[in-house]
Amino acid sequence: MAQTQTLKAIEESILLRDPDGVQEAIEGAEKGDLTSEAILKALTKAMEKARQELKDGKRSIPEFLLCIDAFRRGVHCSRRLISQMPQKADEIVIGVVEGDVHDMGKNIVAAVLEASGYPVHDLGKDVPRDTFLESIEKTNASLVALSTMMSTPLENMRDIIRWVRKLHPTTGILVGGAPLDEKLAKVMGADGYAESAADAPEEAQRVLSLHNRSRLVSATGQS
Repeated sequence: MAQTQTLKAIEESILLRDPDGVQEAIEGAEKGDLTSEAILKALTKAMEKARQELKDGKRSIPEFLLCIDAFRRGVHCSRRLISQMPQKADEIVIGVVEGDVHDMGKNIVAAVLEASGYPVHDLGKDVPRDTFLESIEKTNASLVALSTMMSTPLENMRDIIRWVRKLHPTTGILVGGAPLDEKLAKVMGADGYAESAADAPEEAQRVLSLHNRSRLVSATGQS
């Protein structure tokens, strides 16, 4: 019963956006018989619930960001958890394309993807094409996420997509931002479009799965 109550306290502290409460609960759990796996499961379960509430409109973006802060405190307050944090193999490069310095949306998406277990390389805002290409080359990223909140940099985004296709054909391309919709994303050559931060993990996974299948078919055809 005590273990169940401890795990519940960890989950509730994240949902209540209480980093200190998360840390206190985890420190108490580590003194008992709870495993790092059980603690980590409680952390990720709470974040998934918070993400679903954001998607359903039951939680605001500022509230969700505070949940992420509490989640990160829970992970980093224990060295054992850091080493066991489940990381997806697919790395993601993200940034706001050149010509736009509005990065709030990008910051939220990056935080959500990171909390979902993806290694995220955040290039920041007003990022030139070559910086994206160099980062993809350096990290061997499986996905690049491009953002803009303005319509004027859309041609820069289109140019980045064109060069990613040319130089890194196995890298998936996800786009998002105020001037975009699913139809325009397809016209520009992107593999996916995230309407909101809450949709980003699922859309990223869809694009990655699509590219993984393509790589498998290609490899099979060449063998």
